[in-house]
Amino acid sequence: KKIKSLGAIPLITKLLSSRTPEVQSNAAGALHNLAVNDEEAQEAVATAGAIPPLISLMQNASPDLQAKAAATIWSIAGREENRKRIMEAGGIPPLVRMVQSNHLDCQSKASGAIRCLTMSSFTRPEFEKAGAIPHLVVLLSSGNQEVTINAAGALENLGCR
Repeated sequence: KKIKSLGAIPLITKLLSSRTPEVQSNAAGALHNLAVNDEEAQEAVATAGAIPPLISLMQNASPDLQAKAAATIWSIAGREENRKRIMEAGGIPPLVRMVQSNHLDCQSKASGAIRCLTMSSFTRPEFEKAGAIPHLVVLLSSGNQEVTINAAGALENLGCR
């Protein structure tokens, strides 16, 4: 709460665009930690402009940093308005690509974000268009409990009309 009250979220958000991967990783991790289970912080992270650089990191960074960016997307996707922002910013295709990764943390964090994002009916057709369903089905037999739970939850959501 103190970090948030001191106005750090916009400053941390700017660090997502650093040229130093360690700085980007720490910034994504800090935003994730601030946003988990805190709707006010989730809104603050989104309105600070964090979504586009997080999506960029999911596409262009090392697998570890991709996973950290996806975890942050997951942590702010609890708010329906943020789900819309993530979708409109182009966040769905990178998440679908990440669940196809051989990197377990990428699969885990991306499938968790997809599970959360698919709670909104307006995102479901976008995930279908991006080809998410067959990749989520493959994850059901991943052997990793978190990945399996997230994939099954996303498929449950995608089955809703």
